[in-house]
Amino acid sequence: MKNKALISAIMMTASVMAFSQEKSGNYYDSRSRETLKEKINNYTAKIDSIITSEKTKMNGELDAVDKDFKDGKISADDKKKMNSEIAVKYENSINEKVDAEKESFEDITKEKVRKSVLGKSIDEKKTDMKRLLNHAGVLIGGGFLNLTDKSAPFNFSNDSEELRSGKSGSLSYQFRFEVQAGSNASPVLLNFGVGLRSDIYNVKKSMVFAQADGKLFQRPFTMGNLKSSQLKAEYIEIPLEMQFVLNPKYVNYGGEKFLDNSQPQLRIGLGVYGGVKIGSKIKYRYSNEESNRNIFKQRIEDGMNPFLFGTKLSIGYRGISLYVKKDLTPIFNDDALMKNKNGIQIGLEIFNLMF
Repeated sequence: MKNKALISAIMMTASVMAFSQEKSGNYYDSRSRETLKEKINNYTAKIDSIITSEKTKMNGELDAVDKDFKDGKISADDKKKMNSEIAVKYENSINEKVDAEKESFEDITKEKVRKSVLGKSIDEKKTDMKRLLNHAGVLIGGGFLNLTDKSAPFNFSNDSEELRSGKSGSLSYQFRFEVQAGSNASPVLLNFGVGLRSDIYNVKKSMVFAQADGKLFQRPFTMGNLKSSQLKAEYIEIPLEMQFVLNPKYVNYGGEKFLDNSQPQLRIGLGVYGGVKIGSKIKYRYSNEESNRNIFKQRIEDGMNPFLFGTKLSIGYRGISLYVKKDLTPIFNDDALMKNKNGIQIGLEIFNLMF
């Protein structure tokens, strides 16, 4: 992963999701309008269905009369009289069935008038507040990562010979639930879910990852002109995070106090996460006398732990968070001939697409 590409991806994600954040403030108001619109659409569809059904039956009877006329069973006057009677019968039938639906239309009209004049009821406002405080959404995060030694677990600037400094990164996509912990006024929120995490480690320009005799290691590249070299690992990740609202704002409906989750919030989060590795591979691109676009790929057999566990600290505002993630379990095991085996990340995440 190139440094510029990583920054561009993060900034593009932030821009798109920030736009979604701006729109999400009106989500439940628009959802309420959609519900009323759905009722009107359902009523219209029901009336259309009645008319279509009755006209189909009427046309069937008219076709039968027309057939009898062509077969000489009835006269032209009889045909005209029978057609008139059929038309009147189905006109009355349609009117009766439409009148039977009039009460539901009146209820819809009353609801629309009430919402236009008085706004939402207390119960509707309470429901909206609870939905804001308990919902599902999509989180997208990305940042820079590095490997550290056990003796200096938080030395993010570790400039070893094993990785290109500042060129490695991690992306994560998570489906998350957010629920309020405690009463409706509690400033504590719990996030949990499941996601996909992808870590990419870029090694020095002249080096590549290799494996032999059950060991994972780095060696100089000698097959031509090396363009890029990386190791990629993917995980199914399970996050669990407690977030605390530092500037809570409240609303009161019917004597009941609610944390107003529609307002801009400053949050601090503490969490843990676990993961299961679902894939890992070595990949590098190079050129030689035969081709300028050679690509080498190889699945990693040994040297990486199948599970990971770590902690996370975040601080966020308006749904955009700066985080630090520290893998407490080593990414690489004893079969990896590397000095630095523990991962650490610094990045941004967005959690604004709510459902």
